[in-house]
Amino acid sequence: MFLLLGAIALGAACLDLPDRSPREDAAPGAEVITVRAADARPLDARLWPRDPARLVIYLHEYQRTQRDWWEEASRGRPNDPSAMTLDLRGHGDSGGDHQDFDLMEDDVRTVVAYARGRGYQRIVMVGAGLGGTVGLLVARDEPAITVVGLSAASDFAGLDALEASKAAGPRLAMVAAREDLSARESLEQIARAAGLDGTRALLLPGRAHGRTLLNADSEDATRRLMRDAFDRAWRQPANVNR
Repeated sequence: MFLLLGAIALGAACLDLPDRSPREDAAPGAEVITVRAADARPLDARLWPRDPARLVIYLHEYQRTQRDWWEEASRGRPNDPSAMTLDLRGHGDSGGDHQDFDLMEDDVRTVVAYARGRGYQRIVMVGAGLGGTVGLLVARDEPAITVVGLSAASDFAGLDALEASKAAGPRLAMVAAREDLSARESLEQIARAAGLDGTRALLLPGRAHGRTLLNADSEDATRRLMRDAFDRAWRQPANVNR
């Protein structure tokens, strides 16, 4: 009986926090934030507070963590947009199962609500891979949110971003590499569904995927796409209906 209870307790713990190293301290200059999901699982985030009204939320790839984005998020002058990184459910220091993909959209919506409670009214999501797909789903009925997808999947484990892309089209910007065949196909599908032209659906040489599009030969074009998307988002009225 005691062994059985112990096994059950261990199983419950594994559902809340996956096997990983202990929680890291905050990245330099960042606040450590825990937001509770609808099922009370902890969602671990970092916030670099700068501009009090504008925020960029960075979402990582599948089986990666927010640490991928810390260097990027920590860049910025005092008047630049604030930045936040987040461990998706079951990744890094966030609780839950890393394959509960259908819960990730609501998790990110909860984080967005937290951000708005802090005063951030203009929000851009930059998502790599799975993070881009989740960002698209959130933006579907959030007209105040712009999404930049780096190798975002049009369909990830049943998360269908194509219908979402149609609704969020004017607020999307996508980039992928030509030799990253799955990401290339997804970009082409999303561009058709959302009506994106070549300035907002960018296909670059090479095979870089996700966050690595911000490295080496693809960096300049990817950053230019991001800057243009940010500029459009910051010009958007703060009182867009939500």
